[in-house]
Amino acid sequence: MPALFKNARILSRQQKVMLANVLDQVFSGLELTDTQRERIETAYNAVGNYLANCEEPLLKDAKIYAQGSIRLRTAVKPLEREEFDVDLILFLPNARNASRDQIVSAVKTHLLKHKVYGELLEELPRGFRINYKGDYHLDITPAIEYDSAPLTGHPLWVVDKRNEFKESNPEGMASAFDKSCLLKPKFLAQKSLYAALNSRSVEELPDQSIKHLLNRIIQILKRHRDIWAQDTSNTHSQFKPISVLLTTLATKAYVEVVDAGKEYDNEFDLILDVIELMPHHIENELGQILVANPSMRAENYAEKWNRVKDNEGYKLQQAFFAWHKAAVNSFEYMITDEVSGLDNMFASLSSSFGDKAIAMTREKFIAEVNLAREKDKLSVVLGSGALTVAQSKAANANVTKVVTPVRRNNFYGS
Repeated sequence: MPALFKNARILSRQQKVMLANVLDQVFSGLELTDTQRERIETAYNAVGNYLANCEEPLLKDAKIYAQGSIRLRTAVKPLEREEFDVDLILFLPNARNASRDQIVSAVKTHLLKHKVYGELLEELPRGFRINYKGDYHLDITPAIEYDSAPLTGHPLWVVDKRNEFKESNPEGMASAFDKSCLLKPKFLAQKSLYAALNSRSVEELPDQSIKHLLNRIIQILKRHRDIWAQDTSNTHSQFKPISVLLTTLATKAYVEVVDAGKEYDNEFDLILDVIELMPHHIENELGQILVANPSMRAENYAEKWNRVKDNEGYKLQQAFFAWHKAAVNSFEYMITDEVSGLDNMFASLSSSFGDKAIAMTREKFIAEVNLAREKDKLSVVLGSGALTVAQSKAANANVTKVVTPVRRNNFYGS
């Protein structure tokens, strides 16, 4: 295992558990609401039905489906003044012999006829954007059947302004990601402090099946990247790493950790390992940098890293490693001897994940601390973040630190 995170790794288990708990609360608050998801689904179903029900032969029987973060369940609410990017594939089963220009023209012509879509339409290098100028916009990529070697998932040729068509297999990538999410690292069964005092049975860690660990890790990394890129002093922000590249590298690192069979007593250490191992999965094949779609090696998510013109590839590489260094530093110094106490911890988290998101979680977390639930008997020693057992004054007259119970950690749960 790499040698980064020297400070973060020597934190107590109690501090790591608390950090994991706080991160989970932060990202639970950044999930898309049921209402937002329903609006998005309604919008892209309506577009798909409109495109499929027209007289244009190329669009006959068109099917639309989600790719990207909606499909992978790694979406988080966008930052202020930004919109959520809904990525969609428009599969055209009857356009197999058409050119890229014919396909783009047919889709554009039909969308422009619509009284709503026509006013919101914007052309992209790989399709179109319907910009609702609110919470979200729809990015639609027209695609035809892949006619090369058979592959798992749904291999496609997607339209591309630079190359006419490019190989892509978002459903194959998503299926591989889903399988990786089901892999469970080994967690040591921990006996809670309260249970130990009462000679109770071993308490297992919470079930990870409701919200998979890998989904949450991807959300954390993407949000950190977005906050990092928002910094006006960041010279790399224009070249920030794309989401699918971060997702692929983190997934490969996660699978490596699981396959290694390392045992953990908290989720925070696992996140550290995933972050450290991500760069190890950037390949170099015949002088070309490669981060391949696991279901279609020809689809290279780091394709632009190899571009020479205007030094674009070098700038993208530098941006990734600058972000990775920033991520390491953020996790390394969430809690240190110099940065102690809940207020300072939340201030540190704010710089990495955004003031608004952290402020909401801080308020909720402190409220839970003050709620003092008796059923768990777990408490936070205010000012240090250490977990301890709540005891009455009568039970221990020498207790000098104020302790108040906090809810049971249900990291990545519901």
